[in-house]
Amino acid sequence: MAHLVPDLPKPTYRSGRDRELDVLYRLQSSLPDGYEIFHNVSWHTLHNDRDKHGEIDIVVLSPIGNVLLVEIKAGDVSIGNGQMIKAYHDGSTDVGRQTKIQFAAMVDRLSKAKLNTHVTNCLVLPDYVMGNQQIVALPPERIIDATRFDQLGALAREMMATEHSGVDVESLRRFFSNEFNVTLDMRVLGEQVRTTTLRLADGLATWIPRISAPSGLIRIQATAGSGKTQLALKLLQDAADKSQLSLYVCYNRSLADHIGHIAPTKAKVASFHELCVEHYRQTVGEPDFAAPGNYDRLAAQYCDSVETDPKLQKRYQLIVLDEGQDFQPAWVAALLPQLTDDGKIYLLEDDAQRLYDREEFDLSDVVNVTCLDNFRTPKAVCKVINALGLTEQPIVSRSFYRGELPNFYTYTTDSDLLIKTEAAVTHLLQRGIALADIAIISWKGLTNSQFNKTAQLGAFTLRRPTGKYSVAGDAIWTTGDLLVDSVYRFKGQSASGIVLTEIDFGTLDDKARRKLFVGLTRAQLAVEVVLTEQAASFLTTIL
Repeated sequence: MAHLVPDLPKPTYRSGRDRELDVLYRLQSSLPDGYEIFHNVSWHTLHNDRDKHGEIDIVVLSPIGNVLLVEIKAGDVSIGNGQMIKAYHDGSTDVGRQTKIQFAAMVDRLSKAKLNTHVTNCLVLPDYVMGNQQIVALPPERIIDATRFDQLGALAREMMATEHSGVDVESLRRFFSNEFNVTLDMRVLGEQVRTTTLRLADGLATWIPRISAPSGLIRIQATAGSGKTQLALKLLQDAADKSQLSLYVCYNRSLADHIGHIAPTKAKVASFHELCVEHYRQTVGEPDFAAPGNYDRLAAQYCDSVETDPKLQKRYQLIVLDEGQDFQPAWVAALLPQLTDDGKIYLLEDDAQRLYDREEFDLSDVVNVTCLDNFRTPKAVCKVINALGLTEQPIVSRSFYRGELPNFYTYTTDSDLLIKTEAAVTHLLQRGIALADIAIISWKGLTNSQFNKTAQLGAFTLRRPTGKYSVAGDAIWTTGDLLVDSVYRFKGQSASGIVLTEIDFGTLDDKARRKLFVGLTRAQLAVEVVLTEQAASFLTTIL
């Protein structure tokens, strides 16, 4: 399959512009490896002392350096007196004249760049049948109408099947990369990635609810970016539509807060310890949060109460238990009796994200489902994850976005850490990712993080959780423009650009692998890695 520059999501074709993308993807799938397809390549020429600019829809570069310029006219056109006219809402275009100007301009640009290669052009009419009609500007063999559209790839290869011109292909590639409008709006791309990821990862949410489990227990072991959050929201929404009582429970308070803002209002959403605190307040009084081991006592009291209090049993027709790998067996056991006889419980887990030392637990009569497909993380980042062996089984990259390999920065001192982290943020900004779409994720917990001691990183004010909550239960954050959080708290969430920082380990043991996996898989578009020289040296031996 040909290489597309740049990778773009396949849309639902509703307009002429989308139809052009249809042609683009047909070319990509029908041309073999070695061919490269550039689109929206700019052209520029001087004609009668008038400066003219425009864009060529598609440029195909063959493995030996021959070039095909592809002009696309979707929808209907009109032909008369040897001319083809395409009508638009703001006027009409002489298609033959347009293609001649574009061809001459590109040949001139290549000549000035001393890249003398074989160049030809063609016109693609995916929705129009030429019949016996002809236009003066192009011979019939270089017009691909609707009757020959299915042969697009083969016809393109025939037009480029000439002898090697001797031109340096790499120079041509750089030329088209420079001419090509490569400055993508990363916010637009980010939205495309999120939209396409949701569509691609909708599989879990589509077929998991259809699984029949006599026991009502369904256990899903699914990798990061596979669509577990979509599945959870779908299950909660289905329950709300049926007026069923439902509970979403996870380990991280930050994830519970996130889900709470997007889940149906009828669903109860909480972290496990929030359930414990709530029950303690209702039955005992205000907990002493300053006391050592307070949360362990609250959890024990809650688990004991579920076993003896009928009011806590058989009350939910749906329970979604997220981050199951972080739950202690006793906590899971305390949730099972709360399910009605005809209810269902879905346990969402990922052993590769097991950041805490927990005993594993078994469930009887459970239906097990496994998914290793990652739809969120860029392909280049997934390659690094697999190269480092961060998961027991390689994850399968399903993202349409290729992305780039992470950049690695090493630091030696606390001040050097801040400088390198700022440089990583700046690099993401230079790539076009907005500051609001970037998150700094600390390898350490925020309590021990250097970023918990500073309010500003260079020119960037930092926004981080204070650990306190409002009367309404919302987390209170400091005021700032750049999000800072920990790898522990940010698990289950994502951002367009991630700076994974304060990484320090001497050996890549299981815990380090899991933390690195969690951090790298938070990124939708790009990730930068800031680590100690010791950690960098160890990774170098693997990569």
